[in-house]
Amino acid sequence: MVNAILPVLLIIALGVAIRRYGWLPQAFFPSIEKFTYNICFPALLFAGTARLSFASAQVGELAMATVLPTLLITVVALLMLLPARALPDAARSSVVQGAVRPNTYFGIAVSTLLFTPQTAALVMLSLALCLPVVNVISVIALSWWSGMPTHPGRIARNLATNPIILSTLAGVIWSVAGLPLPAPLFNTLDILGKAALCLGLVCVGSGLVFSMQGLRPLALGLTSVLKLLVLPLLAAKVCVLLAVSAPVALAACFYCALPTAPNAYIMARQMGGDTRLMAALITLQTLVAAVTLPLSGQFLLWMA
Repeated sequence: MVNAILPVLLIIALGVAIRRYGWLPQAFFPSIEKFTYNICFPALLFAGTARLSFASAQVGELAMATVLPTLLITVVALLMLLPARALPDAARSSVVQGAVRPNTYFGIAVSTLLFTPQTAALVMLSLALCLPVVNVISVIALSWWSGMPTHPGRIARNLATNPIILSTLAGVIWSVAGLPLPAPLFNTLDILGKAALCLGLVCVGSGLVFSMQGLRPLALGLTSVLKLLVLPLLAAKVCVLLAVSAPVALAACFYCALPTAPNAYIMARQMGGDTRLMAALITLQTLVAAVTLPLSGQFLLWMA
């Protein structure tokens, strides 16, 4: 597990160093974030999803083992926000994002190095099943608490133009329809996808925040506990109750144990969320996951 996580952390550390020591112009990271979010990352998701098989009985098991815990943790986060009357609306949307969204870059990079190709494919399938769900939840939360007039048309427009949702759904449709995979097209998408992993992890490092000024420590701590501890525990419980196969349980629990997504910061910035809290959530969860993921990984490998 360490051999799988350490390379990911080193690339994230490279992003920290580039930002801290000014090795590249300040305009580098916003441009790369936009390029990765709108082009490379959708290419990665589409190519990975289009290659998956959605005919297997494992798809239903995996959907229940990942989507159900995600929906439950969303309800828990919303209930947690009810008594927090002093918490600004923008921070509420960041709490929801921080509790449900997975770091896809982290997950794909680590699972590819750690698991067999079959299990890594199940992790990718977990992402294909859940990314539309968590992005719908995030867009609704950001739209609802953005401070701007909220109506179904605006939410629908945000959902219909989200590149993560669109690319994942397009990959699912391509796979289910049984369309051929033209080698030149998918080789191009693979190159862009590999760039997404590297550039995405560098951007994660550039966005890490190591200052406590202006943070909301209670929201930060409770949200991270929900994401890194409660969600994987819920997933494990669901897997036991549904008696899913060991490979599915392994992929589902690994998916749910991932830290929150750096793309959440971009969405928060674009849609009026609390970017400071979101950056702090990404930082804390990425650092803590370096400990929690290997510990949970040893248990998950033992399960397999």
